[in-house]
Parts: sequence; structure tokens; C-alpha cells
Amino acid sequence: MVRDLFMFAGFNESSQIVWFKIIYSKEPGSLSSIIDFLEKENAFVMFGHLDNITQKTTGEYSVFIELNKDVDPESFAQRIKELEVVSEVEYGISKYGMIYAMDFPLNVVGVRGVAARALTIVDIIKTFNQNAPHAEGLLTISGLKGGIHSAKYFKSILNLNDSNFASVLAELYRAVGWGILEIECDPATFEGKIIVKDSFIADVYGGSEQPVCAFMSGYFAGYLTEYFGKNISVREVSCKATGKKVCEHIISPAPSGGTSQEYQLRGETR
Repeated sequence: MVRDLFMFAGFNESSQIVWFKIIYSKEPGSLSSIIDFLEKENAFVMFGHLDNITQKTTGEYSVFIELNKDVDPESFAQRIKELEVVSEVEYGISKYGMIYAMDFPLNVVGVRGVAARALTIVDIIKTFNQNAPHAEGLLTISGLKGGIHSAKYFKSILNLNDSNFASVLAELYRAVGWGILEIECDPATFEGKIIVKDSFIADVYGGSEQPVCAFMSGYFAGYLTEYFGKNISVREVSCKATGKKVCEHIISPAPSGGTSQEYQLRGETR
């Protein structure tokens, strides 16, 4: 899916935003037949991305559609697949609406955003690790600030609560292409873990003897600290860059004494 144009657009309880990735044959009128079907079904297209170059015989139409809540996305996807020109259909639900149209400047989670190659960000992280004392602590603090800003914004436009704080964070990460999250966090004890599949940092960084996703640990800590109103510590204990299948971050209350940022900076360094 195209994720570098996504932004947070707000939550509408009366509808659902569903994305479909449609693979179709490159025959005259093929795309028109798909668009005609969507129009007849009163599917409101919010944003679409067309790729007619990558493959020789097929095209890819990634489209975000606003559907009524009573429409079953799986059944809708099956009906698209039944079109003669369509060979494959994938779909997913953007429960909190973290998508939408391209504009300039881009607005992502309430502030200006930019689209950047993962390699560019990882090169910055590598430069820190190779040249800066306490690099891991500095990267953690940088992530901490980002997580705090995001939680503040979500709290201002959503009823962020114990039933959805984790799913909002997970959808954000997937939408902007950072990774796929599995979150377990007990609001009573402030303890848990976050599994990150396909971390953009670990995937691009290459082999490493040490975990490399300190920025993500910080982001998680900032988000949870702002949401819970209590200093939360998050540390990466397993990283895909070291040969593991996934990255794992442990959540726990921050030790008493000092601010959360001071604690993170005093953490282990390479």
C-alpha cells in the first residue's frame, strides 16, 4: 500500500474507511469497469493510487473508500474480485481514518510532514550511533518527544481511552509504514510489551550486534507517558537487526527520581 501520503483525518462513527488493493488486467476499459462498479455501489472514493508501470500485463489500483458501517468489507472485496478484469483483491480497514488526500504541505498527526526514504532516516540513526556519545539515549529522547506530541494530538480529537489507545498507536504505525504492532499493555500496572513486525529501522539498518530501534522505544515511551500521565519506560530487548524474527520492546513504569527524559538518557549506551 501507498503509505507515504497518509495523514490523520479524524474519526467518523457513521462510516468506515476501507482500502482495497486491486490487481487487474491491462486491457482497454479494465480500469473503467472497476470505477463504474464502485460508482454504482455508491462507494465514496477518498484517495486512489494507480500503478500501471511496474508489471507488464497487470495494473494495481490502491483505493481508499468510505463505506457505510453496515457494508461488510470482505463481501465487498469478493464482489470486486468477481469482476472479469480483476485477478486479486486485498483489503484492510482504517478504523481511525489515518489516511487521505495529498496536499502541500502534508499534514501528518496535526503538524507538517514529509515523505522520506527509510534509508535516509536510518542513515541519520547510523550517524548518531557512530559519532555521538550516548547515541542510544539521544535517539530515545528524540522518539520520546514524537510520541508525546502524537498522544497529545489524538487526545485532542479522539476519546482516547483504555479500550483504544493501543489500536490507535498500531494503526498510526501501519499507516505511515513504520511497522506492524502487537501491543500488550495493562493500564493498571503499566507493564507489557510491544512486538514490531517489519520495523523500517531494523529492516533497512542491516546486521548489528546491538538492537537498533531506540528511536521507536522512545516513541512508545512518549506516547504511553502522555496517555497514562505517568512516566513510562520502554526498552528494546530483541531486534530483527540482530537476527531475530521480530523486534520486542518491554513496557514498565519508569524508576522513581528524575524526569523520564533524564532516565532515558542515563540508560545503557553502546
